[in-house]
Amino acid sequence: MPEAQSLKDLMRIRVHNREFLDSINGNLGTALGFKKRTGQALSKEPAIIVFVPLKINPKWIPGAQLIPKRLEGPDELSCALDVVEGGQAETEKDVPPAVDELAERLRGWDDQVWAGSQIAHWVDQEQGRYSIGTLGVFARSRNDGTLGFLTNQHVGIEPGKSLFHPVPWGTHLSMTERVIEYVEDQQWYGPLIDEPSTFVRVDCAFARLAAGFSLSDINLHLMGVGQLGPVKDISLDEMSIIGQKVLRVGRTTGLRRGTVVAFGYEFIDQRDATAYTDLLIVGNDDIPFSTHGDSGSLIVTDDGQLNPIGLLWGGWQEKLRTGHAQENWTYGIALSRVLDALEIDL
Repeated sequence: MPEAQSLKDLMRIRVHNREFLDSINGNLGTALGFKKRTGQALSKEPAIIVFVPLKINPKWIPGAQLIPKRLEGPDELSCALDVVEGGQAETEKDVPPAVDELAERLRGWDDQVWAGSQIAHWVDQEQGRYSIGTLGVFARSRNDGTLGFLTNQHVGIEPGKSLFHPVPWGTHLSMTERVIEYVEDQQWYGPLIDEPSTFVRVDCAFARLAAGFSLSDINLHLMGVGQLGPVKDISLDEMSIIGQKVLRVGRTTGLRRGTVVAFGYEFIDQRDATAYTDLLIVGNDDIPFSTHGDSGSLIVTDDGQLNPIGLLWGGWQEKLRTGHAQENWTYGIALSRVLDALEIDL
């Protein structure tokens, strides 16, 4: 029986076993990756990962409820099934902001706006309420070449929304032009997934620079890191993205490093609909990869190439809780697909 060799193979097996996976007691969601060895180390065995609230010894589980070690799919494909304990956090842990020179520069103590800089918008100007996020990277519209930048939809909000640097009573930086919050699953993954009431959380926005903003006041590099390489597409025909070392720069925690541990995370969102996102990232050394305000950060390969691969959109509110690395999971979406959806280029 042929073994799954790619993310695409794992997707096909997961869809084929949808009814069974949904029937697993306490199933909190699934993802695609490598099976874990004893402890936290990853093997190189492709697996569908199932999250449950409590993992117990099979001895105490009725036979009818036992989860098999392997799953079979179409064309006699098969893969490992890995059960991981986790649950929604009962209380949200505060992650302290970075206190260093880089963080100060990101938050406005620099004479230029960079990829990674702080941006803000008014929530209620009369009451003085505002929200802060991160400028991911500068980009141009494919339609007319207009210069702007990429961030999250929940940072850019809606077309026509004014964004400022570093605070909403600061300098008018841009106006949101296009936003995408969700897309249908088959639009994102093609014919691999086409299920009812199923969406992909994309959470992206393109904001064009304000007409009066001087181009001499922007820096195209990622602050604290340097010049970015070409965008790296995430291929579903292989597994190479799993285990990829990455970094990001955000206005709250500055520079953080981590590892992509899974792809295609599927969960039930606040609308009680099935949602997918592409990347699950764990911060290095048990340090969270992101927190509030880092939304919109660009996810980049942590190597000499510095290839952008993803857009960070969240994770701290819906993190899985085991007392181990899952505490620090961050969610991201594949950058190449985001650029196509917004019709922009870096």
